[in-house]
Amino acid sequence: MRGKKGTTSVKHDVKQYVRRVSHVLKGADEGAGTISGVALIAIVAAMLGAVAMAGNLLLCVHRAQNTADLASVAAAQSLRDGAADPCAAASRTTSGNGTRLESCAIEGEDAVVAVQAATQVPFAPWVVRQSRAGPIACD
Repeated sequence: MRGKKGTTSVKHDVKQYVRRVSHVLKGADEGAGTISGVALIAIVAAMLGAVAMAGNLLLCVHRAQNTADLASVAAAQSLRDGAADPCAAASRTTSGNGTRLESCAIEGEDAVVAVQAATQVPFAPWVVRQSRAGPIACD
């Protein structure tokens, strides 16, 4: 059976242990503000990068679609005017707009054109859009 001396010793040991743990914990948060600040800056930078990539992708998609529309109209007009190679007009239109003609096909009186536009997004270096143009019968 323990006496008063044994009980006091256990209480004393527990108090010392609690003091050591609290001392370690008090000093453990030094520099936590710096790490939190760096993490916050990294998160904001990643979000800004994602927004910039999405914006660039959106602009390139619209540029490709607009150029495809113009190129298909140019090819359809050349076909209507009797040109031997209506796709040459589509090629000139795409190169003048900073895009690349991926495909050009004549289907009856319609011109079907696909255009590639380069992006600055690493995982989507090209966007492709297609357009069709041709005469519509007027009633």
